[in-house]
Amino acid sequence: MTFRDFVASLNQQIGIHLPDDWALTDEIALAQRVLEKLNEYLFQTYDGIGTTRLNNKEYQYFSEFHKYWETHHAEIINAQVVQQQARVAALALHNARLNYGAEIFNVILDTHGLPPQAIAQVRFFTANQDFREPPEDQFGKYLEDDTQFDEQVIADDPNGFMGFLGTSRLSQSDKRLDFAKHAAEFLIERGIDAYGIAAFYNNDAQRIRDSFLDSVGIGYGRKKTDMFIRDMFVLGVWPNLSNMQVIDVASDRNTMKLALRTRVLQTDIPLLSSFLDIFGYQYGYIDTMSAASWRAVWEEWQMTHPETAPIAPCMMDFLLYRIGREYCDDKLVEFVCQNGHQFLNFGAQLRKCRQCRTEITPVRRLLPCQSQSDVLPRHDNGLLRLNPDNLFYTFNGVCIFESACQPKSKDFKKLSPPKAISIIGRTGWTDSYAYKGEGGGGMMG
Repeated sequence: MTFRDFVASLNQQIGIHLPDDWALTDEIALAQRVLEKLNEYLFQTYDGIGTTRLNNKEYQYFSEFHKYWETHHAEIINAQVVQQQARVAALALHNARLNYGAEIFNVILDTHGLPPQAIAQVRFFTANQDFREPPEDQFGKYLEDDTQFDEQVIADDPNGFMGFLGTSRLSQSDKRLDFAKHAAEFLIERGIDAYGIAAFYNNDAQRIRDSFLDSVGIGYGRKKTDMFIRDMFVLGVWPNLSNMQVIDVASDRNTMKLALRTRVLQTDIPLLSSFLDIFGYQYGYIDTMSAASWRAVWEEWQMTHPETAPIAPCMMDFLLYRIGREYCDDKLVEFVCQNGHQFLNFGAQLRKCRQCRTEITPVRRLLPCQSQSDVLPRHDNGLLRLNPDNLFYTFNGVCIFESACQPKSKDFKKLSPPKAISIIGRTGWTDSYAYKGEGGGGMMG
């Protein structure tokens, strides 16, 4: 598509008729004018544009679009929880519970046999951090040197703690240092360690949740708070918590992806690129709506099959996360060889045809659920060519949500979840301002 074609299609989409002689405009000149104005509206600021607030701090608006997007993003996306699809998903989870047992909902964390006090301390100081990849073997780090997890030690030297975890060189390190320091101060101010949080709030999950969310700077937003409380309950650290029903599925890219593809959560338009989601309004909105959608599923499950339903939405969390990560991934690759043999493989690393050993060419990538289970890559004994730890292996190649997603239908859309660009820091929005007439600006790697 040429730039001229783009302008024509855009005007046609919004119902604006172009004059007959518009096509005579030089295309480069047209691109210069349009891109200059788009860039100005979307990505340039100016003195006096106004400010917005985030975490009790004030920031200048990034652009005129930022102001508009902050006010109208929810109307534009119009995310809705579809109750009928929630019922379908609830039935799917009920059937999975009957067919595979409660074990499929277990949280898998190797705590190395640490006592509850140590598990709480490790999780409190790691679950709040925004790691793209979690620190390797965080409970094993406690065995290396348990004094590094002492709240006073962390408050005095948060940089030393992050260095001990091996994460001090990651981007957004300033934010992580603040989270560690303020989380340590949260405990010190109350005269407790992490294990003592439950007793301090009378074993009430609602009160613990509220206290975390009211504590600015400790790194615990709604998602991480719900995940931490869930872990403390299911790992037996705080087994007597009340009001667990308030704890939601801790939304991440995987659970949001499932909410969209099961059509429990539906939007008027496909989600925008994170490059347009200035200050992460779309991400936060879909994060909230994804939690609401899985709560609707849990409520349907409680209403229709209370005998198998868990006590809280968060108890579905780890299973949903694993399905999104291990199932809902286009890892299945279709190949064709020089002799015309067609076959499937998990991953694109294969180099020779399994039948005739000639060169092969990848044709397309698929979600495993888009193919029939009996034609998936299997060994001679019928077992899938996958690590047995993979959930896809556990379910023998049949996703429990096929009735909701309908991945083999012609109407199926492989909808993608939102991505986030950090708001604060050297690789975030607040360090990427550009002023009108000056050019430049934008994200840095």
